[in-house]
Amino acid sequence: MDGMKRWVTTVGAVMLLVMWAQSGAAARDRGEAPKPMTLRLLIWDGYAPQKVRDSFIKRVRKTYGVDLAFAITYASNPDDFFDALRNDKVDLISPAHNLPKDFRYNLTTNGLTLPIRLENIPNYAHLVPELFRQPWAMEGGDVYAVPVVQGPYALAYNTALVREEPTSWRVFWDPAWQGKFMVHKDYYELNVYISALALGYRRPDIFRFDAIKGGALEKRVGYLAAESATFWQGFDKPENYQGLALSTTWRCIFPSADGAFEGWRIAVPEEGTTWWVDAMLISHTLKEKPLLRRIAEEWINHLLTDEVQTRSIAMELGTYPVTRKGLSEYVASLPDTASGDTLRLLLKNRIPWQILETRDRNAFKFLWSEAMKTRPSERAGEGR
Repeated sequence: MDGMKRWVTTVGAVMLLVMWAQSGAAARDRGEAPKPMTLRLLIWDGYAPQKVRDSFIKRVRKTYGVDLAFAITYASNPDDFFDALRNDKVDLISPAHNLPKDFRYNLTTNGLTLPIRLENIPNYAHLVPELFRQPWAMEGGDVYAVPVVQGPYALAYNTALVREEPTSWRVFWDPAWQGKFMVHKDYYELNVYISALALGYRRPDIFRFDAIKGGALEKRVGYLAAESATFWQGFDKPENYQGLALSTTWRCIFPSADGAFEGWRIAVPEEGTTWWVDAMLISHTLKEKPLLRRIAEEWINHLLTDEVQTRSIAMELGTYPVTRKGLSEYVASLPDTASGDTLRLLLKNRIPWQILETRDRNAFKFLWSEAMKTRPSERAGEGR
């Protein structure tokens, strides 16, 4: 019975697509102007490059007779996604994989997001195996989140100041770099994780407060909060790094364009590097907009094409593709270089973020907020 229902649903979707396409072609033949539609995205900076949007807009106009516009807002912290969904301000979001089922949001069960119909996203089959139909993306047998980008919360260093490549997160607590480093403002739990790794805790334990709590952890976290020169938000930008020796970053390599990150490199800490996967979710705002919902799914599929994955996103941002061919070609593009070695080693030593229990999340947040109270007034800046 379930198989029959899925077959009927698929056939119905195909018929509807044919009708939309025929309607669009007929409208063009009659000389009618394309119908305007707007797709509202709340994403991290760089996830919808202009050239990628332009090619997609042309295809939508040709296929559906729709004059598509993108309205793009860039996220700066995790709460942005939930707030936009609640206020009906967005059609597509790109949170990290640990957020859809986070107790604060419950995005797959609270009615704020819609199931994604994989028949409209054939490139989903090309995902690397470890990202295919993961529990964090599923609810009731349906897929709600489709991975599009992945990468580390990495350790970056300025070769002009730090002469030897750091081999451990402990470098942040080296007195030589006091007040000369930067961490993320809003992802407080990640700063707790790297503190715990620097103390030598096992990788699985860094996500459990009871396993790492104590004075040693409080001291390490307090130092990061008090001595960070400033904090970065959203997706880190070149201007964030000026004059610093160390930083955390979402990148696995630094893009070479225009020399914006001249002298900066990514290190591979012996303790491992925590890992994020950003995914697209469709907002409830498209529930009664079948054509725009279909276009949103096709946009996700477009992002999963190998060309977009590698050249338009990964190579521009210094992140990793999520498709098998895209990832393979990306790593192979830097085969015998220090950056190529970094790409492979980070993949080998990654520590995927876990969905935190309520008590752990609250404890990590409290630990960081208390640490921030110790920040000297002359370093009270809230980020660049």
